[in-house]
Amino acid sequence: MNEANDSQTQTGTHTPGHRDCPECERAICVQSEELCPGLTFREAFRIWIERRVIERAGMWTNVRYVSERTEHDLRQYARAAGKFFNELRLSDIHAGHLREYQKARAFNRLRVAGVGDTEPWGGPAGANLIRKEVQTVVRVLRAAGAWTAHLEECFEPVTATESNVPRAMTPDEQHRWLHVASSRAEWQLVYWWSLVALQTTAATNEMRALRLGDVFLGDAPVLQIRSEGAKNKFRIRTIPLESQEVNWAMRGLLERARRLGACGPHCYLFPFHVTADRYDAARPMSVWGLRKAWDAVRSESGLDWLRVYDLRHAAITRMAEAGVPIQVIMSFAGHMSPRMQQHYTAISMQAKRGWAATVFLRETRGPQRKEPARERRMQQRQSNEPHVRVSGV
Repeated sequence: MNEANDSQTQTGTHTPGHRDCPECERAICVQSEELCPGLTFREAFRIWIERRVIERAGMWTNVRYVSERTEHDLRQYARAAGKFFNELRLSDIHAGHLREYQKARAFNRLRVAGVGDTEPWGGPAGANLIRKEVQTVVRVLRAAGAWTAHLEECFEPVTATESNVPRAMTPDEQHRWLHVASSRAEWQLVYWWSLVALQTTAATNEMRALRLGDVFLGDAPVLQIRSEGAKNKFRIRTIPLESQEVNWAMRGLLERARRLGACGPHCYLFPFHVTADRYDAARPMSVWGLRKAWDAVRSESGLDWLRVYDLRHAAITRMAEAGVPIQVIMSFAGHMSPRMQQHYTAISMQAKRGWAATVFLRETRGPQRKEPARERRMQQRQSNEPHVRVSGV
């Protein structure tokens, strides 16, 4: 009897009929755990985010209150903001704290008494990222009832900025990048990843979220981008895999995933790296999974500025340079901002003008038509006649 009771109190175990059920009681405690102004930001955020997550150790589900990407982003914003707010009680946070955080985050500089100038973050942040981090703090304050009328009146967020159009690799730089990535066995993953991204326009999170079941290499090979990795519902799409190179890269990635433990369509194409020799195919590769090899290829190729996400921009730029209409580009790449649509449309139009000049100007500059003798005699006769002024017209 004691063993039965013990088994029922284990995490994840429900009682028959859910009467006196410890797991249901635990869920009520999580939901009703008081989110109040007396908590520190660290404690309050933990409670706030746990209410938005459905999880169980060793198991995965796509049933969520917020998307996996949103949860990840919120945790990243809170981690950055926590370097300033973690030990502050919510009731003690005022507009001055928020303003000083924005200033410190913009310059990655925080002067601490007895320590001097510190650099708490990896580098300075832009206005849009600062806005998202501060908004996360504000959401927790509101949820805990700590957002006051005085804060509403006094707090001023930084102004959002329009991001610059990112730099795209030139065709020569792209060739050099792929040549270097293919030159060593330890960079093989970067090479495969680059080939796929450059021929599908898939973004970083879209690539990481790919599962074996999303890749079809039959008579009409395609890659499916599902909601799990897509930035929004307009980025869910199916992309054809046409070239021999991209199909070869996909086969290599599938074989690698199976070697690392992927055993079915539900497993990730890029398994999570647990330890030096152990992978978990039930979890996607982390955002840092490519960093070591990627940085090595960047250094060797001389493209130190190139980020993983820049491959998507390079892929779309190559399509635009080939004169592909924006509607076709968007069917490959999914939704993009109006500003980026204008950017790629301009490149595509420039390419079309180049082709038009090559084809049509060459035709108009071809052999000149010879005038018949009768027309030449009439023109000569008209030129010899005196000009008559006509009045009254």
